[in-house]
Amino acid sequence: MSKRRKWIFAALVLVVLLAFCAFPATTRAEVFQTQLDKAGVPYQVPAVGKAILVNIPSFELVAFDKGIPVLRSRIIVGAPWHRTPRLNTYVSSVRFRPTWRPPPSMIASGEYANRVWPAGPNNPLGLAAVRLQPGLLVYLHDTNNREKFDQEYRALSHGCVRVQQWDRLVAFVLGMDIAEVHRLANGRRTFDAPAPPIPVGLASFTRFPNAAGQIVDHPDIYGLGRAMNTALPDAATCEVADLAD
Repeated sequence: MSKRRKWIFAALVLVVLLAFCAFPATTRAEVFQTQLDKAGVPYQVPAVGKAILVNIPSFELVAFDKGIPVLRSRIIVGAPWHRTPRLNTYVSSVRFRPTWRPPPSMIASGEYANRVWPAGPNNPLGLAAVRLQPGLLVYLHDTNNREKFDQEYRALSHGCVRVQQWDRLVAFVLGMDIAEVHRLANGRRTFDAPAPPIPVGLASFTRFPNAAGQIVDHPDIYGLGRAMNTALPDAATCEVADLAD
């Protein structure tokens, strides 16, 4: 995309966002739901409370509060041979400064040594990981390879979801000031912060509205077909790196 076209697109997004913010809260929620319905997205945004939607084909995470999208972040999802599963789950906790143990396939391939990686900015899980329901080894987390968010194609992980705006996501989940998130993430302790059971949908919607409200078609990166364009539980398995306790 040329620099001129980028400026035009940025101006368009700004105009749409300003107009969007001018609506009352209930109307703003209805506007986004209408966009989803127009795109044929079978997802009902909860009108009450918080919710998180991970849309795999668009490489995007959207966080909602009372039906209104309050955060949209680029993400990295599982590669086609290590798919991020499609399922409905919920947040259980946030681990600050996680340690990390690579899965057997990464060790066998020589990608990573068979050891526990210490907490800190060089950890593959980054400085924080949002944990989902107990027993589910799929996380929404930071990364030590943030430059990969600049790539257009971002199906690169072993199944977990790397979040570019991880700090804003953690602040959203915990209802915490972002400065406090940074303080804890750059501190000395590894610990779990209890979190409310915010519903999380990991879904595959090949048609999805962008930040400007335009309906965009995305590649079917897992070859699921339009019939599988749902948020229903997925039978596919994935192998992800585990948090080391």
